[in-house]
Amino acid sequence: MASRPMENPYLRIEGYNCFGCSPRNPYGLHMQFVHDEEASEVYALVSPAPEHCGYPGVLHGGIQATLLDEVGYWAVHQKLEAPAFTTRLDIELLKAVRIPATLELRARVIETRRKLVTVEARLLVYTVEHARARITYYLADSRVWEKVTGLPAAELC
Repeated sequence: MASRPMENPYLRIEGYNCFGCSPRNPYGLHMQFVHDEEASEVYALVSPAPEHCGYPGVLHGGIQATLLDEVGYWAVHQKLEAPAFTTRLDIELLKAVRIPATLELRARVIETRRKLVTVEARLLVYTVEHARARITYYLADSRVWEKVTGLPAAELC
């Protein structure tokens, strides 16, 4: 399988503390991404902490949504090399995610129309799909980037 780890260019931005992927966020998920070239997908392996539970031993649904949204974003980033913002997240929670476990998150871009990108994402535990999402992202140009983040467009990755 041809795959390669992805670099996180946002780590160069002062104050970058993403809950999903920043290694500097003490409460975060610390996701790292790999581009699976054969499958045209981005994936990550994650082992959530007990602090990410809703019920004892069951991963919180909001954390599942975050995991799917994050891997979806990185699929957009890999394919289009541009930042984007989530505009819609439709998620199906199919099975309870019991932890501790290593979760596999996978996402791929399925459609691009002007500034909107649609992604399909899946959350798997031991190859069994536990959740899936269809996510729409808005591609950010320098004006949108500055308006949303307050950072100069020079910080645009």
